[in-house]
Amino acid sequence: MSTTTTTTTTTTSPTPIVFGVLLLGAGVQLLDVSPVDIFGMLDRAYLRACQLPENVVAQGVDVEFHYITESGEALHPMTAGAKIGVTDSIHTSPRLTHLLLPGPPPTYTPSPAITHFLTTQLPHLTAFMTVCTGVMPALASGILDGKTVTAPRGLIPMLRGKYPGSEFVEKRWVRDGKVWTSGGVTNGLDMMAGFLREGFRGGEKREVVEVVLGLADVGDRGQEYRD
Repeated sequence: MSTTTTTTTTTTSPTPIVFGVLLLGAGVQLLDVSPVDIFGMLDRAYLRACQLPENVVAQGVDVEFHYITESGEALHPMTAGAKIGVTDSIHTSPRLTHLLLPGPPPTYTPSPAITHFLTTQLPHLTAFMTVCTGVMPALASGILDGKTVTAPRGLIPMLRGKYPGSEFVEKRWVRDGKVWTSGGVTNGLDMMAGFLREGFRGGEKREVVEVVLGLADVGDRGQEYRD
């Protein structure tokens, strides 16, 4: 009698991307949120709408975006008179894979609930990113202790004195593991370009990343300030 052994191969799909944008304080800088749109350009439907070759479209991803505030109000006030539709409160937000923290007003102080949200989400994140003053509530929460970070250039001397547990460098953006921080407003775009090239899926989707960055015309300034 012969025995036939059947081997089953299981294909593991990439972890679904659940991308959160945490909006803190009235008057979040509108341009600080723009890096999320660069990430959104990786969406297959967007790539196909741009009439790109199918081999590039196939490298795209499916992303679920969540716009989160502490209370979950319907609209959150931004600068320039804009408002962003809110999808979740910090209590209803799902477990995220990526979290972007754009800059609140510099006087904003995070509540204990926000600190709890940040500290409980961080261990599960693939990437945590701050733009401009978005680094300040992250610093206040303690999640950047022991990390190398950057911030708006004019605020770095003050922040060095206030948060000695973090190492501050003067760059457009800096990476420390899964923590990505950026300097002033538009440096968030530089940071997102760096993330897509270095940190997104281990850099394996290089072709689609360069196509997206070319379409948006970002990513050429590098990390270092030139003045």
